[in-house]
Amino acid sequence: MDYKITERIKNILASDKMADPQHICEVLKDELKPLIESYIELDSDIRVRFKKERDKNIFWIEFSADRIKPFGYIPY
Repeated sequence: MDYKITERIKNILASDKMADPQHICEVLKDELKPLIESYIELDSDIRVRFKKERDKNIFWIEFSADRIKPFGYIPY
């Protein structure tokens, strides 16, 4: 499954070799929020953090939810 976010992040990283981690975190947050809200009822905003370790880019995505929306349920 290929998401639009994959291409957007690749474009950011390719066009900006000195990629601003905060900008990438904001893009991830904006792209992930609608996807997450399709499945989960958030009770606070999404938090995206970034850390560089040697040659790896590590991201943490945190959020809390009131509930998980039901799957396979068709209301009457």
